Amino acid sequence: MTKRENLLRTIKRNGPQWVPHRHDGALSLLKPKVVQRPPKGGLDDWGVRWIDTNTDEGSYPDGKPVLDIDHIESLQPPRTDWSAVTDDMRRQVASRANEDTLPIAYNEMVLYERAQLLLGTTNFLMAVALEPEKVESLLDKIAAYGRRLTQAVLEAGVAGVRFTDDWGTQTALFISPPSWRRLFKPRLKILYDAVKEHGGLIFQHSCGHIGEIVPDLIEIGLDVLDPCQPAANDIFAWKRLYGDKLSFMGGLDTQSYLTFGTPDEVETAVADVASVMGRGGGFIAAPSHTITIPDANRKAMLRALDKINRRYLHRQTTRG
Repeated sequence: MTKRENLLRTIKRNGPQWVPHRHDGALSLLKPKVVQRPPKGGLDDWGVRWIDTNTDEGSYPDGKPVLDIDHIESLQPPRTDWSAVTDDMRRQVASRANEDTLPIAYNEMVLYERAQLLLGTTNFLMAVALEPEKVESLLDKIAAYGRRLTQAVLEAGVAGVRFTDDWGTQTALFISPPSWRRLFKPRLKILYDAVKEHGGLIFQHSCGHIGEIVPDLIEIGLDVLDPCQPAANDIFAWKRLYGDKLSFMGGLDTQSYLTFGTPDEVETAVADVASVMGRGGGFIAAPSHTITIPDANRKAMLRALDKINRRYLHRQTTRG
């Protein structure tokens, strides 16, 4: 079985032969030819300024609003050359045609974070509470652009789209579940539907505590949820409650053992997580955040995954 085939079986929970992980090359995340998060700082396509950090983690927004909630009608979405986006993505897919990998396109900061960046965090949260109708008007514009971007990358032949939007703090959603369901769920469904119309897979990234809305994500068609931040969510409960309907990526804790543990502690913890989350498929192992971890711990993580996968393959060989 190829790595791509095993990954697809994992996502569909259809008898994978081993637990795939983000470092094995089975999954390729491709960025479209748009400027959503300038890696070296500067303006993105929506006019938000980003600051270069000179680290592997990339740039971060300067936090200054570029739009007033009372002037939503003045917002002009980026004038993107969709043909160029599709052509560039098609080249990226073609360059991996001989690789054993599944190409998935990014669509970053699709709704919540884009509105927050445009209005500024304080103004955005105040508007959610006091002027939700105006927030809906803004989100309609953002969603229309996001749907067109989604269509453009899918036309290039990617297998699906990974949307990103961080909805949670360490202990709760940034906004109430009812507000999320009113403002974001129907517009997120518009984006998900665009993927399903092309027969694609839907990945959704959201850091933080998001447990209250996981059933909503399943309802509108999500295939894979990441990064499954274990310090903010009970991911074993997720597996128990939703593992027959949803697959997971991430789950290896950068807030504790991957960053601060010993290699032996890392091996033990990774094996524990993979043995639970990987049961019956539905789990792509990965660190819960894209940050630099000690090299010895990274190697210990890979050793643990290699050991558990050798046991998986041995059991299947002996059964055969």
